[in-house]
Amino acid sequence: MGEGMHKWVEPAFLLWKPEDPDYERPVYDPEKAKFTAQEELDRMREQVNQSDGFDIDFDHFRCVFNYHRAYLDDGEFGEFGDEPETTEDFLKRLSHKSLEDYNLNEKRKFEFVRVVKSNFHFSAGLMFLITFEVIDPYDSEIKPFQARVRYLNDTFTEYVFCRPKPNAGVEYFGNAKTDVEKGFKKQRLE
Repeated sequence: MGEGMHKWVEPAFLLWKPEDPDYERPVYDPEKAKFTAQEELDRMREQVNQSDGFDIDFDHFRCVFNYHRAYLDDGEFGEFGDEPETTEDFLKRLSHKSLEDYNLNEKRKFEFVRVVKSNFHFSAGLMFLITFEVIDPYDSEIKPFQARVRYLNDTFTEYVFCRPKPNAGVEYFGNAKTDVEKGFKKQRLE
């Protein structure tokens, strides 16, 4: 990850433990959430550091941290965008624009497919860490992408970065095969 991208990673910290008076119970899996508050904090920090905050398994956490899961199927209207936009619609809009900027800057032609998941934390607004899928026009394969977007209630939207998901185990091309590549493949098959 580039240095400019790393500076945007917010360290994970604990907000509430289950025994705290202001505790609001998050959604978690009781079969997986069997750790002490300190063990949960250590686990959260590890997941944030390993994935830049994109890949957090919230099912393991009874405690509330500064990182939160954005629910794509939140009902009729979302908690982030303007009505009648759902949370999923809002995250699609941010993902589309991020990918559009990426394609323009990198001279690529990836096509948006769908939002897979998103986390967020407060950062002079909200910082969204969105994982979404694209179609690579080179091989027509669906591949994971990530975008980090800072947003404040229609006051500003800052597209921090968009990138192919690191360590995803796939190759990214972003452009259609050239006539030369198509011809070479055809020759090899004959």
